[in-house]
Amino acid sequence: MEPLYLSTEGMTDAEQMLLSMIVSFASDQLTRTWTIQQGGTGDVVMYDISNPRARLAWERSRTLTHPIPVVLSEDPIRDVPWVLQKPVRTQRLIPFLNGLSDWMAQHGAPSSAPPAIDRPPEDPFSALKQRLGAVALTRLTQEGTLHDLKLIISGSVAAGKSTAIRTISDIPPINTDVPATDSVSILKARTTVALDYGELTITDGKKLRLYGTPGQRRFDFMSKILGRGALGLVVLIDNRVENPLAELDYYAAVFADLINQSAMVVGVTHRDQAPEPSLDRYERRLETFHKSWPVFPVDPRKKSDVVAMLDALVTMLEHSRRGYAVTGRK
Repeated sequence: MEPLYLSTEGMTDAEQMLLSMIVSFASDQLTRTWTIQQGGTGDVVMYDISNPRARLAWERSRTLTHPIPVVLSEDPIRDVPWVLQKPVRTQRLIPFLNGLSDWMAQHGAPSSAPPAIDRPPEDPFSALKQRLGAVALTRLTQEGTLHDLKLIISGSVAAGKSTAIRTISDIPPINTDVPATDSVSILKARTTVALDYGELTITDGKKLRLYGTPGQRRFDFMSKILGRGALGLVVLIDNRVENPLAELDYYAAVFADLINQSAMVVGVTHRDQAPEPSLDRYERRLETFHKSWPVFPVDPRKKSDVVAMLDALVTMLEHSRRGYAVTGRK
């Protein structure tokens, strides 16, 4: 009988090793052989939802029947069929995997992952725009006086805010760039002094306005004005700056009111030139704010990277609408 493949998302190396050790040591107690692999596609994917990126990946796949999504969580979750409680222990894992094996056998679940078929949709934005429209409609219903649907893209100088807007905007973006004459000129030839502006057409012809805030701190008054009533916040941090984590602290403080009312995602740019700090360090820093905002490596020139951030933001806003906290707990 072929083994079942269990892949994991969001688990640390230590947790991954522990999981593999338990499965190896307890193999004689398992009704079906299991092979553990990190990442990739298997018969079952286990998502540690304490990791924001894994949580978002699980939300996108939770209705699949293959691969079967399994939640690794510190707390029980109602109305979810396969939840394994953390920390992983032998007395929990063995009956869980045996139950899953039996269920797969009874329901005729395939024993290996089907080959992936690369068929990109004609409009990669279409599904995301529909979800943005649904979230925006809820926001408009809740706040009847809100007429300007907008999304804020903020962050440090040269992090790629103008580029991100240009990458995804449905219209040629409008910007207020001027030649950089101070220390900013070391990083870039031109800098934004007021705002960048673009648009996304969502549902029913509604426009989601994209505002990029200036990176220089003397223009922070513009950032606070633009942030009022925004649907959400994207923060881009240039990993090349002297103290990127302090930049994250700073923008979390500037937009504290918006973040408390909405949601935020963080994109880390220029990691090819400055790989440290790691994404894990950003996530640990965000935990000090008691917010598990997701952090992504981003090249703002790539539409797929920018879309991934917006997808994460929309997912968190959808959670909020369904009564979930952004951390994923009810």
